[in-house]
Amino acid sequence: MFKSTVTVKHQYRFLASAALTGFQITRAFLLNLLSVGIYTNNNVPTGPTLSRLMSGVKLNRIEMRSPSGSSDVSITTMALEWLSSLGPTSEVSDTGTPLHPPFISTSPPRQSLAGFWSLSGTNESEPLFNITVPTGCVIDVWIDHIVMDGETPVIQTSSNSALVEGAVYVLALDGISSNKLVPVSYLTSN
Repeated sequence: MFKSTVTVKHQYRFLASAALTGFQITRAFLLNLLSVGIYTNNNVPTGPTLSRLMSGVKLNRIEMRSPSGSSDVSITTMALEWLSSLGPTSEVSDTGTPLHPPFISTSPPRQSLAGFWSLSGTNESEPLFNITVPTGCVIDVWIDHIVMDGETPVIQTSSNSALVEGAVYVLALDGISSNKLVPVSYLTSN
């Protein structure tokens, strides 16, 4: 007997190219993080497209670090609000200065939406948490993935005409249409 499902644990790192306030991160954004460039319609390019590689994801932890400000008096605030349909939401925030930059380390609370697996084709538009970050914030996200195994492929359209067939891409944490929480150290697309 053996566990045949391919499961991967990974720490992703994202960099905020612009400030976001109360932005909702959905199940689909996490499911789409790892995607591959594809051709469709019998290898005839129909425009830049991506196919998701994961059928399930489980969010384990998030850490956020803010950069130092430009002056001794600049104040920076960041926050993460875990959403729930089974109880109250839970918000974690920190405010800091250049000498003591803000830092957040948090895991999904019990009964929060992010405390459960996100599965391909199930409640993908459901927001798991809201995020508020300044420009330059570094966001580390620890996730368990389950690789697709016979599930219906999920195709996304990209505006990146330079996508390469077969190349693996890590998409922005806030989705390809917002594209402000960009991955560090991997090909990406918008």
